[in-house]
Amino acid sequence: MTNIERYKQYRQVQVGLHSKILNNCIYATELKQAAKILGILNNQNQMVIDADADKDALYDFNIYEKIRDGKSTLSLFAENYSAENQIEIELLAAMLQSEASLYEVVYIDKKEGSLILVDILSGLNKPCKLLDLSLSNTIYRNALIYTRILHLEEFSITSGLGFVFSGNHRDYIVNRSKKMLKKMKINDISTDRFIVFFHLNRSDGLPLLFENVN
Repeated sequence: MTNIERYKQYRQVQVGLHSKILNNCIYATELKQAAKILGILNNQNQMVIDADADKDALYDFNIYEKIRDGKSTLSLFAENYSAENQIEIELLAAMLQSEASLYEVVYIDKKEGSLILVDILSGLNKPCKLLDLSLSNTIYRNALIYTRILHLEEFSITSGLGFVFSGNHRDYIVNRSKKMLKKMKINDISTDRFIVFFHLNRSDGLPLLFENVN
């Protein structure tokens, strides 16, 4: 089986896991709680969703970030869920250990559907090979992407989250995010970063095509 075939297989199972979490663990109350934390709940207690990207980000925020009394909905789901196959076991482990960060795209192989990313927030400068058939055909080299990466045995994939910024604005995006982070009050760096880049995406992000994995 080729990497692309395995990638499609993992994606299909990932969609199923996300659906199970959203359908069984996240209801209107949880969505509004997350929207309030994210800063998109207005005075009428209504969620202000500007685009599909906002909705996808809200789902990702609900699933992965530790906003349920210090735990993520994903971890609460995993505590009581029995995986149905080996792929679900691998994916759940990768999902639980995943983190979102800002990456620079340093190489793209459209034929293979892969990208090489470097995390510019961690300072480690360690490249990561990402498989994403849509992203590899729509993003460009040196672009910046805030995404959540799941590291699997042969390659990595995203959770479906993606805020894209121009590589020409790198210094502005990095410096602006640092200033915004200083004003955050949640005191969880992962949650704070998500909120900051969510709002930066609204003001400075670029529209690109991502595969829907919710």
